[in-house]
Amino acid sequence: MPPKRACDLCITRKVKCSGSWPCDTCRDAVKRVSCTYLTPPRKRGPKVRRVAKQTHGLEAQVVHLDILGDQPELLDSYTAAYHEELPGLPLTDPGGPRCISKAVLAPIVRLYQQYSYSVWPVVNANALLQRLEDVDPENTSHEAENIACLATALCAATMAQLHLAPVVDGVVMIDSTTMAQACLRIRGLCDKHREHLDISSLLVSFFLHVYHAKVNQRTSAMMYIQEAISGARILRLDEPIELDDLESQVDDLIANKSLVFPLLWVSERGYAMHLGLSPSYVDPPALESLENAPGIDIHVQGLLDLVKLFVAFNQISVRRRSQDEMNPLTYLTDTETKLSTLFLKLADQVSTRTADCHITREWMRTILWQEALSLGLLSSSSSTAVMTFSFPAQVSRDLLHSLRCFSETDLLPLGRDQLLKCFEVANALADTVLLTSAGTHPGFGLGPQDFLHALYQKLLPFLEQDTILKSILRGKTAEVLVMAPARLLTRQVDEHQQDHEYCSCNQTNS
Repeated sequence: MPPKRACDLCITRKVKCSGSWPCDTCRDAVKRVSCTYLTPPRKRGPKVRRVAKQTHGLEAQVVHLDILGDQPELLDSYTAAYHEELPGLPLTDPGGPRCISKAVLAPIVRLYQQYSYSVWPVVNANALLQRLEDVDPENTSHEAENIACLATALCAATMAQLHLAPVVDGVVMIDSTTMAQACLRIRGLCDKHREHLDISSLLVSFFLHVYHAKVNQRTSAMMYIQEAISGARILRLDEPIELDDLESQVDDLIANKSLVFPLLWVSERGYAMHLGLSPSYVDPPALESLENAPGIDIHVQGLLDLVKLFVAFNQISVRRRSQDEMNPLTYLTDTETKLSTLFLKLADQVSTRTADCHITREWMRTILWQEALSLGLLSSSSSTAVMTFSFPAQVSRDLLHSLRCFSETDLLPLGRDQLLKCFEVANALADTVLLTSAGTHPGFGLGPQDFLHALYQKLLPFLEQDTILKSILRGKTAEVLVMAPARLLTRQVDEHQQDHEYCSCNQTNS
């Protein structure tokens, strides 16, 4: 069934939408536009901040914490916040959000360590927990405010990324929005975070970017990530760091100082690509000193592999901005070759960051194919794979092969960004199958419709979080599966008719 809501373009233009796909407004537009339903629907009505009974709220939270099913100690720590009142962080203005108690912050920080550290390996959770214990609620120093800001920003991003249900603190529901408001409130009480710039304040801006991106506040998300990038350049984190200098500047609160700028650089580029914007900083980070550093763990190496993917993809962005009249066929083919042949050191490791690398690579290859399609370079007889109509099937096959060993728990910390990337891969394949006569590929042994159905099944647990994407992909997958047998039957009839005509021709000649 078509989604019963307005499409993104009608929401932007504030016009009535038919709710179909494509809707009447987009279909009748003078210029060809894309009718999408990517904006998450907003809940109507007042926000619920209070519960009738504390026990009822606790039961509601435990139901939503399926992610902690195999971690009973984390579940006990998370739910203990509902029963224990501890001193809060320095947030005393009655006009702002209430104090976020340490009992609420600590379990979420542990969840970050358990699930999201592989995605953002920059904060030492144990050191942060120790700092939280040492903070005096009456202390309003710059250091105490930094700890409070970092803790609340990290918790806001983690709750939004993992889709954690609100926490009951007394009679108040604390969700990711409350966490972000508390962080901004602490920042507003003392505006020293810009004058006394340090890595902690950069990470606060980064985690605020993550939160605003997850709640689809795009302008705020882009402003915060660019604020973090600018601060990192002021601190010269974009310059190569010597190992001796790195060891002399170690802060136990920062897990991997050398990874801060690569993380910011990758995050801004990925988010800018989603929005169709240009990043504020183009030059890639220097990776030579990082790759040669001793003791690189799986999380650090995974982020380095992700940076390599964006560096390889950077060529297409450079060509768009430059005045070089290089043949687009050449640089599109070269970029796709670099992406497909790039060696990932952790390709065989099952981790959240490795899954991120695999998904991002196939998403980038899909973007290259879409670029070739928009330039009119596709041809069924082309000898270059990226220039053929069967390329989306190859990308989908490679994506399924890469994700075969990853469970739902491995993919959940990646958040909605990776869901959108996988959706673009599947959507490109669905449109290609619906608009072309692609049948079973001799090199695959399976048809594109089989890859689309398998990819839909792989994404189904995550599509439950976004009904719009689920409705679009489900409708296209069903249409493809219905049309596939008809194509095969038509092909068999055509072959039978050709054989009959050939036999009749031979009889006539004889």
